Amino acid sequence: MRRSCYPGTYALHYQGTDELHIESQTTAELSEREGYTFGFVMDEIVRVTLEDETHRRTDKVLTGELFFVPPNCRCTLKNRETHRASIILIRFQSIRAPQAHVENSRSASSETSGFMEMTELQLHSFRMPHIRHWIPDFLSDCGQQDIALYYQLQSHLYMMAASFATFLQSPKLVDDNLVEYVEQTKQYMLEHFNQTMDIEEMARLSGSSRRFYQAFRGITGLSPHKFVTTIRLNRSLGLLGNAPTSVMEVAHTVGYSDELYFSRLFKKHMGLSPTEYIKNAQVRIANLCLIFHGDLAVLGITPKVSLPKDWWQEEDIEPYMDQIRNCQPDVILTGPLPDELSERLSHIAPVTTIRWHQYSWKETLLIIAELIGLSSVAQRWLSYFDMKVENAREHIREHLGGKPFLLVSAFEEHCRVYGLTNKKMKDLFYDELQLTPPKPAEQISFLDTYTLSEVASLDCDNVLFFVSTSLTNEYCINLEESWRRLKRERSNEQQQCLLIRHQGLLTYNATMHDSLIDETVYHLLSK
Repeated sequence: MRRSCYPGTYALHYQGTDELHIESQTTAELSEREGYTFGFVMDEIVRVTLEDETHRRTDKVLTGELFFVPPNCRCTLKNRETHRASIILIRFQSIRAPQAHVENSRSASSETSGFMEMTELQLHSFRMPHIRHWIPDFLSDCGQQDIALYYQLQSHLYMMAASFATFLQSPKLVDDNLVEYVEQTKQYMLEHFNQTMDIEEMARLSGSSRRFYQAFRGITGLSPHKFVTTIRLNRSLGLLGNAPTSVMEVAHTVGYSDELYFSRLFKKHMGLSPTEYIKNAQVRIANLCLIFHGDLAVLGITPKVSLPKDWWQEEDIEPYMDQIRNCQPDVILTGPLPDELSERLSHIAPVTTIRWHQYSWKETLLIIAELIGLSSVAQRWLSYFDMKVENAREHIREHLGGKPFLLVSAFEEHCRVYGLTNKKMKDLFYDELQLTPPKPAEQISFLDTYTLSEVASLDCDNVLFFVSTSLTNEYCINLEESWRRLKRERSNEQQQCLLIRHQGLLTYNATMHDSLIDETVYHLLSK
């Protein structure tokens, strides 16, 4: 007779459910427990970190995914999104079934029982059907004796364990794990750039130093050492531009103990010394065009005042005029304005008008840089950007091939399709990254529509959506589902749908294009 459980496996015992809410840009820490936990992310994207005495694992867990927390480890949950995140924590204990030889029975596989006996801390996230239908059952558990509910929750718990065991039997490819490790390393470098880093040790811990360096360059377009140097020099621009006490102070702040070495490195990369940069960057700028803010940022310049989009079209502009006047600018930087308003502004400070619609964003960046004597800084930034473009182009060629893609901004109430007769989005995605444009895009400048159905009616099965981080992850899920449903009604071809998140308005400047490159590469290489 067969036993009802395999020797060496575990009996699971449900203990309770907690609902955790994490506000935007905040962190929650779970206390160490002897028991096990399955976490389920109801809303938004959460960065989960597990830590024990010897290991630390970090990964993003998306809406609708489960993650496993083993006993006796610290678990930190960080919400970097713009909306509150909700996580359901399902706690349980386990008892090992007795070891015994049973004829015709099979022993538990290392994967099946392994997640109860992990010798090295791991962080896994996975999906399973029906989990959302079970969450109300778990939340209805208020601690009272209800044997029927207990058995129902036990059943759900075993199904979750079975789904996790199945996931572990067919884990991600090593390359996928390496991508996530590189992303963690990159994030660590961004947050701790001013500290001494043992990059060789980071590479060794990946499991393969050679493949780590290859993967890092594949994701960032730079070697790890050059990436750290780039971060430090970029951060130094903003510090030098804000009238520092000394160059030595800035050097120490960004991680260089030797001021002379920092100065030589800065001049080698930026084309001018830190002292020369400080002199030019002290110009007081009143920025009246929102788009220029992202160009000034990559030059390390913070304007004394930066006005919102279309400020001059408001009924009462006098409060804005007072802001401009009170910041005592050396120069006023603006897009096209009515002649009368430009004349008023010229009595406050010299006005430089850039008709940015006539230029590419790269040309606009160079015009602004030349105005304040930082042309070499802009040239250096663009050279690194071109390296990232070349790297991203390879990933697009590998993952998307020659498939045509529509470029669409998705808003809460409408959509905008970008075509080939307008520079915005075309010059980066269709020209530089060489994404294949579909036929309908050839005759379009902008196509604004209030229905996704109209976008889906265009003759193209694949789409790249740009979605602001102000919209929820649930919105993104619904958007993708709606697109696929609408295309299935019109075509038998398989659809590909990419969603690239961006902060704020999709402005036509250097900062936005840089972030779009990063998001696109990460989206292609990760889940």
